Amino acid sequence: MENEAYHRHPAISKSHLDQINRSGLHYWSAYVDPNREERDPTQAMVIGSAVHTHVLELDQWDKRYAVAPTGIDRRTKQGKDEWRVFQTAAKGRSILSWTEADQVMKMGRAVWGHRAAAALLGADGKPEATYMWTDKATGLQCKCRPDYIFADGSTVVDLKTTEDASPRGFRGSLLRWRYWVQAAWYLHGVEQATGKRPDRFVFVAVEKKPPYGVGVYCADDAMIQRGMEQAREDLQKLAECKAADHWPSYSDDVESISLPGWMTGDATAPDLALTTEIEGF
Repeated sequence: MENEAYHRHPAISKSHLDQINRSGLHYWSAYVDPNREERDPTQAMVIGSAVHTHVLELDQWDKRYAVAPTGIDRRTKQGKDEWRVFQTAAKGRSILSWTEADQVMKMGRAVWGHRAAAALLGADGKPEATYMWTDKATGLQCKCRPDYIFADGSTVVDLKTTEDASPRGFRGSLLRWRYWVQAAWYLHGVEQATGKRPDRFVFVAVEKKPPYGVGVYCADDAMIQRGMEQAREDLQKLAECKAADHWPSYSDDVESISLPGWMTGDATAPDLALTTEIEGF
């Protein structure tokens, strides 16, 4: 399945889980609203996809990307004409500036220059394989698309671009973007689709700026367990919203909000404590 077809397919992906985790309204707006507008990818997303192509599917580079020539002044008539000719030749491919293309190539070289990353991505395997299954508990059709999976199905590798690939820095990205849910979702999905569960899920993180540091991290058992628990909670919430055709936003009540425990010295406090309702509202 081509990447575009995968993203158009209505089965539940990890991105769907992220939206329903935020609220039913956010999920409805992104995937259900009949009047929703398709959002163009940001340039950061284009660069991230370009890094994936450069590292994992280099033979597809010329098919997917066009690098803009330097020296075109689009403020002038001649420059506008030159740019129009370039866009026509690009034939719908994503356009990268020369600076962006150079950045992508340097990130790719950094990944392949890292011993562990090169060993993982150089192993016999397949990039961008699609897995589909039906969740037994909710009946929802689900999907995942690992960046790279070993031919024997033992290892899933996920390539991430990040601001900080250090252990501490990448942990922040892992929490913010719910990569811990993704790790569990992908292992579960491959198992459901093939009958065989991969042994491990490995992140290859590469920084977007010089010196393009690379970190390689294997998700531990606790991360996978908690990630699957969260994924199941998200799926159940989505199933209930679909069944009722009710897509609520945040709470309708006025709630109390407190600082995280590490700021108040209360080790027992959750990271973000909310009471259910303030008396009088």
